[in-house]
Amino acid sequence: MKNSQNQLKDKIIQKIKNQKDQRITFYEFMKMALYEPDLGYYTKNRTKIGKAADFYTSSTVGPVFGKTIANTFLELLPYSTDKEDYTILEMGGGDGRFARDALTGIKEKNLHIYEKLIYYMIETSPYHQDLQRERLKEHLDHVKWVDRLEEIPQPFQGVIFSNELVDAFPVHLVQMKEGKLKEIYVTWDEEKGDFAQITDEISTKELETYFLEQKIILKEEQIAEVNLDAIQWLETIVKFLDKGYVITIDYGYPADELYASHRQNGTLMCYHRHVANENPYQKIGDQDITSHVNFTELINRGEKLGLKTILFTTQSYFLLNSGILEYLQEIELNQMLQRDLFHDEALKMNRAIRQLITPGEMGETFKVLVQQKNVSDHQFRFMTGIIEQYGLSM
Repeated sequence: MKNSQNQLKDKIIQKIKNQKDQRITFYEFMKMALYEPDLGYYTKNRTKIGKAADFYTSSTVGPVFGKTIANTFLELLPYSTDKEDYTILEMGGGDGRFARDALTGIKEKNLHIYEKLIYYMIETSPYHQDLQRERLKEHLDHVKWVDRLEEIPQPFQGVIFSNELVDAFPVHLVQMKEGKLKEIYVTWDEEKGDFAQITDEISTKELETYFLEQKIILKEEQIAEVNLDAIQWLETIVKFLDKGYVITIDYGYPADELYASHRQNGTLMCYHRHVANENPYQKIGDQDITSHVNFTELINRGEKLGLKTILFTTQSYFLLNSGILEYLQEIELNQMLQRDLFHDEALKMNRAIRQLITPGEMGETFKVLVQQKNVSDHQFRFMTGIIEQYGLSM
């Protein structure tokens, strides 16, 4: 019997052969590699996050990430609803660590809001739902799982949150050739017994419009990714959100930096067992495939749809302003020799904070975008620099 990797590879090859031009867009390839039912990377029963898997997220670094963002939720929730209860929707909750830590933080700091809170999770993977239910067993009275937005009572008022969701959407690959935007397609080379890329006319005018609207011109031969699904996702949630906030955390850049000429080969990366590579055609279904997020598109498109951007910053700035340093554990220098450097909880907490806010680690690459709809302006703590919070001046 063929393993799942070979089954998925065969399905993709067959799809290519069924096409008139014997090719599919890279978008179609990536979508199958990540989301083909039971065979794709995100749909199969396989651990993806953590030390024994393929990559880390901010939530796996430690509970301090979720607990710090709980402070932000507590700030936003009272302004996000006209009702007497509170609602958070997390999209792409992974193994449930973030939800557990955020709910624990809310419960510890404001029991009144916690008791009136419903935390919805959109999760289509039964495997991830099982992981989430196990991790969230202490909060089950406050968590509801749904497959689609339509299953949530409307009009929806509350906070919509995602962490490393948008980077996992399949993307189109394009390349500038002789001053004209072209698209990269995937075909099957029977002689070499491997996938191959060919460049031809774009499959949809949306790709051309995408760059024109942002006044971005790629350098000759430059390759870039276009995440049209991110636009569709944003349009869907804006239409769904009646009143409240959208918080998007992911790694990425503004458009002018994302498509800068020095990024000649784009930002597409693959991850398997914590080793990065640039070959999406190996370990199909067993490795993650991602690309950096274009935050300019999310900001500009959001404005057109009725979302007002109230903050776009680095994860470091956001977490510092949201109170992450309050979780630092004070350790006397003379105590260090008596502590287990690898298992001591205080040391682990301090290491997690450093990793989350240090520019060379997660602090700078990850960005935070906070947008609001049908809410009056307020000056929240997470928008105020930590120096100003303590009444200090430079």
